[in-house]
Amino acid sequence: NYRCIVIGASTENPYFVLSSGIRSRSMLFEFKNLGQKDLELLLERVQQKIAFKIEDNAKEFLLKSFDARAMLNLLEFALVLNEKEITLENLKKLLNGVNSEGVSSKDTHYILASALIKSLRGSDVDAAIYYLARLIDAGESADFIARRLIIFASEDISNADPNALNLAVSTLTAVKNIGYPEARIILSQCAVYLASAPKSNSSYNAINKALDYVKNNPALEIPNYLN
Repeated sequence: NYRCIVIGASTENPYFVLSSGIRSRSMLFEFKNLGQKDLELLLERVQQKIAFKIEDNAKEFLLKSFDARAMLNLLEFALVLNEKEITLENLKKLLNGVNSEGVSSKDTHYILASALIKSLRGSDVDAAIYYLARLIDAGESADFIARRLIIFASEDISNADPNALNLAVSTLTAVKNIGYPEARIILSQCAVYLASAPKSNSSYNAINKALDYVKNNPALEIPNYLN
């Protein structure tokens, strides 16, 4: 009579990567990000083991800008630069190497893309540009972003501004030919336009209702004048 308990950990979303059969036989636990008090305690423990000074503004920067892993990683490299004191200047020099979440995980990939689309839908230009920058900085494909903008232009703007779709399609063509880093400007131009444009989901609703009717009702006879 053998009993086996399997414990697994992943940064992926189990509702996407695990089949329903496996999930039904498992107990899922989600680990939340540590809060600022937790990070303060962690930083104190590090200081107890490794004696070093840290500027107040550098400490505040660490506690407000990073998760635990990124904070410890940045601390480690900062101590290589100066093993006696952590300064804000050194932290900012090292910032680019650890601050980006990247889009390697499906969660981050789709969460950032969703945040961009929802910002566009809410006509929030600043938020749209911020999440666009997050996607670009994390290494997201310009083609992927442009395709999302095309879908948004048709689904959420539609005929309230027909030129939005033209611009989005042109954006995809342009970024395919230009590539990064200049593609960021083209994507930004399109995002600003789409966020500022009037919104209408009439085409989206119309085709969905028509498809629902077709699937759930007998086919209508085509009138003679349409033959």
